[in-house]
Amino acid sequence: MRYLLNSAVITAEGVYEYRLVTPAEAREWLRAGGWVSRIGYPQTADHIEKLSGVRPELSREASPMEVGDEALVVRLKYRVTDPGQKGAVPIGPEDWEYGILRRLR
Repeated sequence: MRYLLNSAVITAEGVYEYRLVTPAEAREWLRAGGWVSRIGYPQTADHIEKLSGVRPELSREASPMEVGDEALVVRLKYRVTDPGQKGAVPIGPEDWEYGILRRLR
């Protein structure tokens, strides 16, 4: 399974690998398709759409990763103190980080 996440969440005991990727690699991963969105914030979905031309659905469902699953993590480099301010705080392209999370075993 391939997931699209807004944080690198470890949902079960196991061994994971996480590595940062470039915006170009993230764009390629998104455009390849076959992923399930677990993006919970409209602002994150907006950014993903600007980056890739693909609009992810909003979903706050769990993403129980099994061995062999991977996820593209699209997250802010910093924590917004008040989540209610997330849309009001100016966020630029340089404020985002991209990574691939894989469950190895």
